[in-house]
This record gives sequence, C-alpha cells and structure tokens, in this order.
Amino acid sequence: MMKNCVFAATMLVFLPAKADTFRIAYYEGGDAPFVLLDKAGPRGIFPDLMTAIVKLSGDKLEQRYLPMRRLLKSFEDGQLDMEVGANPKWRSHSPVPGMYSIAFGLPRAVLCFRPGETPKEQAVSDFYGQKVGVISGYSYPEFEVAFASGKIQREDIFNSPNLLLTLRAKRFDQIIISNYVRQYWTKVDAQRYACDEGRMIDESEMMLRLHPSKADALPRLNAAIATLKKSGELDAIFRRYTD
Repeated sequence: MMKNCVFAATMLVFLPAKADTFRIAYYEGGDAPFVLLDKAGPRGIFPDLMTAIVKLSGDKLEQRYLPMRRLLKSFEDGQLDMEVGANPKWRSHSPVPGMYSIAFGLPRAVLCFRPGETPKEQAVSDFYGQKVGVISGYSYPEFEVAFASGKIQREDIFNSPNLLLTLRAKRFDQIIISNYVRQYWTKVDAQRYACDEGRMIDESEMMLRLHPSKADALPRLNAAIATLKKSGELDAIFRRYTD
C-alpha cells in the first residue's frame, strides 16, 4: 500500500495542469541508431526516448520526418516545438536559440580505420596530404582549419553506412564518425561495417531543444529525463541499439 502511494505521489510531480502535444520532426534520411525509418512509425534512440519521456510527463507527441534544413527552419518559425538531440553550440547562430533540457547522451566523434590498419600517430598534422571521410554537413572543430586550408582533403559522404563502406573500399584510409553510430552498424553487420576505433576528437552532450513558446514544459521534461537516468531505462534505450 505504501509503495503504491509513493508511486502515485511521484507521478503527480510530472503531470501538467494541461498536457501539451509536442510537434517534433526527425531527419527524413534517417540517422541510425538515433532515428530509423520505418513504415510503422519512427524507431530508434530518439523516438524511444521521447515515448518514455511523455509517458512520465503526461504529454503527447506529433511526429513526422522532414529534410534537415526545413526541420531547423520549422523550429525557428514555431511550427515545431522541439528538436531531439541538439546542443547549444550547434545552434549558436540560430535566430531562435531555444531552451535546453538536461543532457541525455554524450556521443563521441572518433577516428576510425580499416581493421588492423590503425596508425600509432593520430594528430591532425599526421593526416596532412591525405583524405578524411566525414558525414556531409557535419562540423569537426579540431580538423576545420586543416580542411579549409586544403592540408587535409575532406571527403563528404551522405550517410553513415556509405561512409563505412567507402572506408572499406579504400577511397580513403580514415573517417570521423560517432561512436554510437559505429557500434550500431557493427551490430547490424560486422563483416561489412566494422572499423577500428582510434582516438576521440570531440564529444558533445545531446539535449532536447525546446521552443521558447513551450518554456513552461521544461521542468517536467527535465524531471522525466532525470527519472529515466536513475531507473536505468535511459541506458537500456541506448543499449537496445548499440550493444
């Protein structure tokens, strides 16, 4: 009886006076393991996380897919209420910076090499005169000066599986990729996608970016994320797609 009372009291912390319906969008090209395209509806770390959050917060979701530029513009125009998996430094030039939740993940951008071909020296200068494969549109601060000067040739690839396949095909000898993404594609098919992880070049916390019009919802969203962390459910969501 006491246990049920404690649970009920805990849930009262989350339940809003009036539930919101959060309009969110995911990149239409998919970004496994964060977003997996599925005819039945969005799957992956981000959709699973949002389902768990609103289950605690008492809110609802309206989800769709959009091209990335339109997604960002729709947030600025107030047509979307939330961006999942954002960071303030990635949106510092936006006219609507937004409000950010507590972090729910810490992805690392790492160098990766074909199995058995990891060099001992991995400073930026060690790659002068070489090509480095990256995901198109992504920024890697440590390498940007070398990319801009032409000392290192940046090879932009549309998506992560193609980036890994192109590395295996020897179009270049190293890539920069998220550790979560590397783990996911190795789990899908190690024979095709496995690569040896080198040093970390960047890490950035992932958060919910909330439109200012939904500022009142931030405390209960933070409370929900904190509860998912404490219960172990947040780790379970990540492990579902990366272990």
